[in-house]
Amino acid sequence: MSAAVADPGLVVATTAGAVQGVTVDGQNQWRGVPYAAPPTGDRRWRPPAPAIPWAGTRDATSFAPPCPFLASQPEGAEDCLFVDISAPSTSGGARLPVMVHLHGGANWYYTPYDNTSAFVSRGVIVVNVHYRLGALGFVGHPALSAENGGSSGEYGVLDQLAALHWVHDNIAAFGGDPANVTLFGESAGSFDAVALAASPLGRGLISKLAAQTESFYAARGAGRINDAEQLGVGLADRLGCSSAPDVIACLRAKPVQDVVEAGGFEDVAPWTGGRVLPRSPLELFASDPLRIPLLLGSNREEAAFFLPPQAPGEKYSTNLWVRDTNGLVGPQNGRRARSLYPSSDFDSAYWATIGLITDAVYTCPMRRVALGGRGPVFRYLYTHRYENDPQLASFRAAHFLDDPVLWHDGSLLGGYTFTPGEDLLAGRMATYWTDFAKTGDPNGPGVPTWPAYTAETERSTVLDVASGEVSGYHVAGCGFLDSLPDIFAPAPAYTPSRRGVR
Repeated sequence: MSAAVADPGLVVATTAGAVQGVTVDGQNQWRGVPYAAPPTGDRRWRPPAPAIPWAGTRDATSFAPPCPFLASQPEGAEDCLFVDISAPSTSGGARLPVMVHLHGGANWYYTPYDNTSAFVSRGVIVVNVHYRLGALGFVGHPALSAENGGSSGEYGVLDQLAALHWVHDNIAAFGGDPANVTLFGESAGSFDAVALAASPLGRGLISKLAAQTESFYAARGAGRINDAEQLGVGLADRLGCSSAPDVIACLRAKPVQDVVEAGGFEDVAPWTGGRVLPRSPLELFASDPLRIPLLLGSNREEAAFFLPPQAPGEKYSTNLWVRDTNGLVGPQNGRRARSLYPSSDFDSAYWATIGLITDAVYTCPMRRVALGGRGPVFRYLYTHRYENDPQLASFRAAHFLDDPVLWHDGSLLGGYTFTPGEDLLAGRMATYWTDFAKTGDPNGPGVPTWPAYTAETERSTVLDVASGEVSGYHVAGCGFLDSLPDIFAPAPAYTPSRRGVR
């Protein structure tokens, strides 16, 4: 990315004050714009408050630190409720479509992306949202629930809602159309986007939804407010606050680095039973179907990160196949699962197991979301294997590996260089997404036709260097898996790791 140059002409008035932007690579950007008050001090573990107005013009030429998360050590800053806005440098005064992005990372770590050129160059505005993560964003406590009307641990998704309200109130000043807002995200960003589309609190803020990979526990609402509270009880124990006269005051007084370290790592979706999701997304869709355009999909081998990779020549034995499939669906259902996912339909028993876990955790829940739509629905199956890195290729179309292509950003893979075919795939995907943001339909000039998805045909487009189409993808398997009350059921021997879920 080229050097950013402050532009005196890029001063924009927001509801809290004026901000000064920069020009970089044919884009106008305003970085680190507050959409809420700093969630520090007594505002820690409270719903976001309105941004504090400022006098004069605020410098919005540098990206703000991310919200705190634990890498090898704590990173980020607690004062983190910002949005980054990227717009074409020549919009001609038109009200442009707006794409609001929620980043992945299990809702526990990671940062917003800063390279938005794949989308902005195609005539849309991109808003990247910083939101509270981990122990600060998704942990509750019984005492916090008592002070907040009965629920806690929803701070991260309440931040996202506050950012959507900020977009509604302010994006016109940046050249955007507040009536044409597409919410999109991958992995945890997808879990949150689906939750906000389902939530009564999100209605009227989202015009379209583009979600890359829903999960069974997010769609079914497997995590509840009580689970968030129990995470907070454990956090208070580790920080030495459980016996304090005022547990929450003790927690709010702890240095943020201590809170992040004590929070460790979890993998969570928005909690069910609170203000944002009174019921699970699937239950909310059943009573009030989504009537906005939907672009939804998942990767063919999402679960390739769940099982240990196979070394060359290593045999995945029948015993391992039985162990891992039983660990997913329970021994009582294992034989049926193996009959629906036989090794003869895949390259081996190993990849048959990957296919089963992929469908159970990701593909089938996303299918249920697609079937819950009452507006136009466009579903995809991503199948591409990276061509310039044998190790990446060995994971095939695993979880997250579509996102660097969509954003056309090899830095998301540590500096990957795309092949010419992958450049073409990236351009096609970005065109689909931005056309969808503009019109609610990914079809347009220069890209292969993407068929609409309906319950009768279940047609999906295949996203790969060679485009294609599939109908009724794994319908029988999904019918079986959707009928199970749970997956990863307790088993006598082994349960596959969830380490691939983000």
